[in-house]
This record gives sequence, C-alpha cells and structure tokens, in this order.
Amino acid sequence: MSAERRAAGSGARPARPSHRAPGPPRQRRGCAPGVRAAPGLVARSPRARRPCARARLGQRPASARAAGRGAGWRGLGPGQPPPEDAGWQRSRRPASRTAPRAPPACTRSASSWASRWTRYSFFVAMGYLTICHISRIYIFHYGILTTDFSGPLMIVTQKITTLAFQVHDGLGRRAEDLSAEQHRLAVKVKPSFLQYLSYLLNFMSVIAGPCNNFKDYVAFIEGRHTHMKLLEVNWKQRGFQSLPEPSPTGAVIRKLYMTLVSLLLFLTLTKTFPVTCLVDDWFVHKANFLTRLCYLYIVMQASKPKYYFAWTLADAVNNAAGFGFSGVDKNGNFCWDLLSNLNIWKIETATSFKMYLENWNIQTATWLKRVCYERVPWYPTVLTFVLSALWHGVYPGYYFTFLTGTLVTVAARTMRNNYRHYFLSSKALKVAYDVVTWAVTQLAVSYTVAPFVMLAVEPTISLYKSMYFYLHIISLLIILFLPVKPHAHIQRQPQTLNSINKKKKD
Repeated sequence: MSAERRAAGSGARPARPSHRAPGPPRQRRGCAPGVRAAPGLVARSPRARRPCARARLGQRPASARAAGRGAGWRGLGPGQPPPEDAGWQRSRRPASRTAPRAPPACTRSASSWASRWTRYSFFVAMGYLTICHISRIYIFHYGILTTDFSGPLMIVTQKITTLAFQVHDGLGRRAEDLSAEQHRLAVKVKPSFLQYLSYLLNFMSVIAGPCNNFKDYVAFIEGRHTHMKLLEVNWKQRGFQSLPEPSPTGAVIRKLYMTLVSLLLFLTLTKTFPVTCLVDDWFVHKANFLTRLCYLYIVMQASKPKYYFAWTLADAVNNAAGFGFSGVDKNGNFCWDLLSNLNIWKIETATSFKMYLENWNIQTATWLKRVCYERVPWYPTVLTFVLSALWHGVYPGYYFTFLTGTLVTVAARTMRNNYRHYFLSSKALKVAYDVVTWAVTQLAVSYTVAPFVMLAVEPTISLYKSMYFYLHIISLLIILFLPVKPHAHIQRQPQTLNSINKKKKD
C-alpha cells in the first residue's frame, strides 16, 4: 500500500507516529460500529460493523485498544499516563502480580443483592413479629381473643431469617470468607416457592418448632437425610457389609416417657410452688436472705417442666416422622438429637452460666449465634441478648432477664478466665471447684430468669429489692475490678479459610 493511499484513507490527516515495528499490514476487526481504524490499519468491511462478543463481555473497546497501541499500551514509559478510556483496565487488573484480582461485576452485584435482601428479610420479619406481640398483649389479651398465636409466628420468624442468611452465604459471599459451619449450611441455589412454604409451614414444626436448617429439611424430604449421616461412618470396620437402617422408635419412646414425667411434675410442683409466692408478704418482709435464695431456686425449678414437656414432645414428633437423625456416637449408638431443644442432664448439672445457656433452648441459641453473634461487629453479647428479648416479646420481664443475663455472662466469663486455671492442678481442687460453681450457677440462673416468669415490672422490682440486688452488685464489681482477657473477643470469630491461611503465613 502506497503512502498516497494511506493518506487518502485517513482523511488527509497527518499520520501519527507509531510505536509498532514496521511490517506488513494486517486487517483487524473492530469491536464497535463507527470506530475509525487506527493509523496504519486497513479499514474493515461493512459486514464487520457489528459489536463483537468481547465488548459485550466487558472487554475494552476498540478505541481503547487503538489508543493503547498509539501510546505503548503494553509498556508505558516512566510517568506516562494510560489512555483516558482505559479505566476498565485499572479496575480489572491487579496493581501487581501478587495483588488479588477484583471480583467480577456479576459477583459484586449478586453479593450486594443478597446482602440487601437479607437485611430486608430480617428487619421485616422481626418488625412484624414485634407488632404481633404488641397487639396480642394490649389488644387481644383483654377478652377478644385468648389464643396465643405468637408461638408459631416466633418459629416462622426464626426460619425466615435463618434461610435468608444461609442464602446470603451461598450466593452473596465468597467461600473463603465463610466458616466451616457456614459453608456447610450455605444455600447456593435459590429455593422454589413450594420449597419455601414447605420449609416454613410443615406440620412437624409449625406449632412448637424447633427451627432447623433448610439443607437438612430438603435432604429429609428427598429421602437423603439418614443416608448422608450414615456415609460419615466406615461401617466395614464395624463389621457391616451394607449400611444399617436406624429406627427412631427407641428415641421416640424415651422422649414420650420424658414428656409424661415432665407433665406430672408440672401439674404437681407448679401448683405447690407457684410464682406468685415470690411476691407474698412472708417472702418479701419476713423470710431471711438464705431462705429467699433457696425458695427462689425451688420456685424456678418448679417452672421448668412445662418447657421440658413442650420441647421434648416437639422433638419426638419430628423423630417419629424420620427427621432428626444426627449420626453415630463414639459408642456406636444411633443418635436422634439433631433437633433436640434441650439437654436436661447438662442443664441440671451445669457448672457455668455459658454451659447452662448452651443446653437450654438449644435451637434458639443456635439461631441467635448464626444470625447475630457471629455477624455483628460490635458488642456481640449485648446485641444477642437484646435480640433474644425482642424475639420473645415485649413484656418488661423479658428485658429485665436478658439485660441481667448480659451482666452475669460477662462477669462469669471474667471470673472463669481469671481463676479457673488455679483449680486444675489436682482432682480434689477440680471437684471442689465444680461443686461451688454448680451452686453459684443454679442460684444465678434462678435470680436472672425470675423476671422472665413474672413478666411485669412491679413484682420484678419487689423481688430484686428483697434480694438486695445482690447479683447485680457482685457482677458490676467483678467487671470493674477484675481484668478482662484481651483474647475473648478474638476467639468469638469463626475460623474461615482466609484466617487459617493468614495464620499459616504468619
């Protein structure tokens, strides 16, 4: 091609210097219609005036490539700025070979979408539940409707928010940022409307719960629930040639027996030691302090069987349907406690406030941990107790209990971190420590949960006055004068793949 034809093809404009080595001309397809060919290139044919696929997929346009060639795109000189329309390159390419690449636009949009709708689901569900609590107490309670609809609604709220966060973990977060449990429970496919309604309103848990994970429920509906748990065990080493078929009959019979015992205890102990005894004139003004402590413990023990009855019966109903198999324990026994809401033995023998809470209303505690404690950046313990109180209702006694529980939990953790290691040197000291901490834990729990049962403000203040607010004062003194271990907040964070890799590099 002659110089005259090149000049004519470029509109008689002065040719710009090219940094490319001289060579035979080549024809190049453009990526956008109407883009003028760069100097030194043959004009493309009219048939090639369609946008190419690379432009639609986020590649830099033809003008950027042409300007890049004119300015030495592959190797800019020192201090030489990149072309103006090369912003895509700065956002898509890392600054160096070791810098991480920016996530694709589709990933960022999915993450923002999932995060936004997770927050909407959480606040709408909790807001609607709070409105229903208020209406039930101040409207329907006064003779219009005596049916308590808040219990099933509380379970549905747990399921809605649980599924929302699990969908967010599966569609809106990277796998490296999830803990092992979050990665296992993450929902990576948007559930269908039928699956959603079945998960929320299935007959086994619509009345009394408990809350369960979406993936576990889908595996149960599809018949994979028990099989998945059995595959975690090497049955050939145990002498089995094929997978066994665990039966829930034994577990159901034991739990039904426990419900019967709980019902009998509720009908006898609760009538003998009612909660109203805590505001009697004898208890408030005549009994001494030690008598009040013991009587408060007995009254709170008498109020437990109704919770034991409801939660154990709900667990037995799920087991009877074949749902709730959790695997095989170390002794080779089949376990049906995946949905269990309490461990009565560990509750009655708890030696710490934390141990007591971990075995009481287990599924609700797990829900609070997954949606609040592991995700909030500030004051996780305080916000978890506030969310628990808001979920239970708007009775003032709930907030007395959970705010007191926050104070006691922090004080108990401080005491344990400062003094427990002194009692581990010998078996005798460990037994003495366990006995003392058991007594202290049971009395502290009775003091803390009394407003939860009494509900109103006046009887709560009357009770705490008669007890001289002793646990509040002791907890405040412990928090103020004992050092708090600095690693307590760090241990709260779940282990993710990124954190593990960072520790290995350090």
